[in-house]
Amino acid sequence: MGGSISSHFVGLPGGLLMSVIAFSIVFLVIAGLMVMMMLLKNFAAAMEANQAKQATPADSPAKPAAPGAAAVAAPVAASVDDGELVAVITAAIAAVCGKGARVVSFVPSAVRMQSTAWRMTGRLQNSEGFAD
Repeated sequence: MGGSISSHFVGLPGGLLMSVIAFSIVFLVIAGLMVMMMLLKNFAAAMEANQAKQATPADSPAKPAAPGAAAVAAPVAASVDDGELVAVITAAIAAVCGKGARVVSFVPSAVRMQSTAWRMTGRLQNSEGFAD
């Protein structure tokens, strides 16, 4: 049992042993990063759900207006003329696809995805360079 630790890493068996050790360390670090990202994703989702719950207090009673104060109506979504919207969409499609394309019908989507900070960051990162 003579020699130092370096004597274990000599030759082909030593190189293979060193490779196994190095790859094991790399895969352990990658697995740790993966676990951290999964935990961060769950933490961010919980924070956004908490913020959404605090932003829309549905069960809180409305305070009565002070006497003499004007009542303020809740903001109503601006209705856009569907004909104008179809014209804009048709113009955009014609600009991209040429004069052969036309819009036959238009049905707005009933499902709206909630925009989160993660989605906005992804959109911003994917659109870098388009602003030039």
